[in-house]
Amino acid sequence: MLRRFLIALPLLVVIACAVTTTARAASPAELVAAQRQLDEAVTKGEPKEILRTRAVFAAMLAAEPDSPVLNYWIALCGWRALPMLTETDKEAAKKLCKESIAACDRVLAAKPKHADAIALKAALQALSLAFNPAASMSLGPEMIEAYGKAEALEPENPRVQLLKGINTLHMPAFVGGGPDKAKPVFERAIALADADAARGAGPDAWGRADAHLWAGICASRANDWKTAAARFREALAIAPGHAWLSKRLLPDAEKHLAEGGAR
Repeated sequence: MLRRFLIALPLLVVIACAVTTTARAASPAELVAAQRQLDEAVTKGEPKEILRTRAVFAAMLAAEPDSPVLNYWIALCGWRALPMLTETDKEAAKKLCKESIAACDRVLAAKPKHADAIALKAALQALSLAFNPAASMSLGPEMIEAYGKAEALEPENPRVQLLKGINTLHMPAFVGGGPDKAKPVFERAIALADADAARGAGPDAWGRADAHLWAGICASRANDWKTAAARFREALAIAPGHAWLSKRLLPDAEKHLAEGGAR
């Protein structure tokens, strides 16, 4: 019996080490590395790269399943990937959207006043309408209320303003949406994000390039191509090589300008 135990002991040690390794909580440096990896994936415009980064956060979550930080970043990866994934694999996108909303719910179960998670959940709910448009009647007011709550909790949060601006831009004019209403929201998001960057905010303070990018999209919806091009150039200065900006948004704006679309 003792001999069998001694023979099995090395295997038990290996198994114990493997379990310990798997369950080890992520270090701050590992979290920052994953956040930077997500930034790089977004810059490339590759949904597969974004989903690989999501898997990195999910692996970290195995050791801390209730971590608000990790659940938030898993949800953010979903928000980043969904618009692109919806175009190529709607069923996979639908599943990802559901899981991302659930990740936000886990954040809010631990921290009900987490303004970033409140706004991100509303943004994900907006994306979920691609799979169930009829839900807009019930989700629309809920999302507006969520953005109001998030803004009241953290009025100086640029990501809340960014997501609120995107929602406002896509809302019908008869309920207070459209480019004219969204423009000041994006301008506030830019001011807050630029101020954060000037203070040396880390990679967790995402959204600065997005604020400039979406302000440009907002201007383009109003046929203000001069402002749109300027905003896109600002965004590219923040995120050099950004695929969507460099290959589509800015060239499209410059084409309209060349055709006399300046205002």
